[in-house]
Amino acid sequence: MIDPSKLLASASRLYGDQMDRLWGDVLPVPAGAVTTLRGGEQVTAGGRDLAVAYTPGHASHHVSFFSGDTGIAFVGDTAGVRVIHGGVIVPPTPPPDIDLELWRSSIASIANWRPETLFVTHFGPHRPVTAHLSELNEQLDTVATLAKASLARDGTDEDREAWFADEIRRALRQRMPESDARAYEVAGRFDLNWRGLARYWRKK
Repeated sequence: MIDPSKLLASASRLYGDQMDRLWGDVLPVPAGAVTTLRGGEQVTAGGRDLAVAYTPGHASHHVSFFSGDTGIAFVGDTAGVRVIHGGVIVPPTPPPDIDLELWRSSIASIANWRPETLFVTHFGPHRPVTAHLSELNEQLDTVATLAKASLARDGTDEDREAWFADEIRRALRQRMPESDARAYEVAGRFDLNWRGLARYWRKK
């Protein structure tokens, strides 16, 4: 945040010439306005005390926050993409930091707070929490298995990526109307999700 050049370089590899349209100008944050968190802290914001947990897996720098007096956990992308209330949860798995073991540990850390509500970045509040986190774990297994299977297929990485994306599209359309399935694809690009998982498996 103080020097966003590394973030911008990484994001530009994913989004290319769409960067300006999607994000606009990304400016440095003054160093004095930044507090580095590692997990385990207690911070106060907006008049509320928040517990902090380090929750990597989706991203190596990710932290989550829990407001004990409201029962709300602010968990970002660690709890997945759920565009429609009661709809399918799709794990966002773009490169470069996907680590499934760490992600499952982070899900357990969130569950240990026993929150009543999850606030998922971009997609609002969700409950019941136990069912949400359980489905997230199942969906992580599903996409990880699909990505691993794709790597065993003949052809190029472009072919494997396309096969993975088609399998995700097919699964979504079996569970929801076409318009809702399209909304999920807009919210989370399946090609980037394959690349993150492929990178994870190839590092194993």
